[in-house]
Amino acid sequence: MRLPASTLLFIVVSASAFTHRPVTFNRDVQPILMANCQGCHSPGHLAPMSLVTYEETAPWAREIRAMVVNEKMPPKIAESHIGLFGDSGRLSPAEIDTIVRWVDEGAREGKGSGGLR
Repeated sequence: MRLPASTLLFIVVSASAFTHRPVTFNRDVQPILMANCQGCHSPGHLAPMSLVTYEETAPWAREIRAMVVNEKMPPKIAESHIGLFGDSGRLSPAEIDTIVRWVDEGAREGKGSGGLR
């Protein structure tokens, strides 16, 4: 028996829906923050809030999303009296997408340091 092409397309699309992996803080977002944000956003450093743990970061999720989408964070240049941030570049499009997806999907924590698998 031959299936119509529309049936085959439905099967392929349905299978891809099962492979979607939700973005979690522990697995996906924390490594981005560690590499790009925690130099300033950690206890005792320049930024006003810490973004080290899920509990510290989750309340800021929407603001973080807006800042990275609008390329306001991480900063390229600080106040003129401070100077350049030598190791701070922009986030890659993939990193921005990960943060956006994390927030849009409900800012999940994930399990342990490995997140959801």
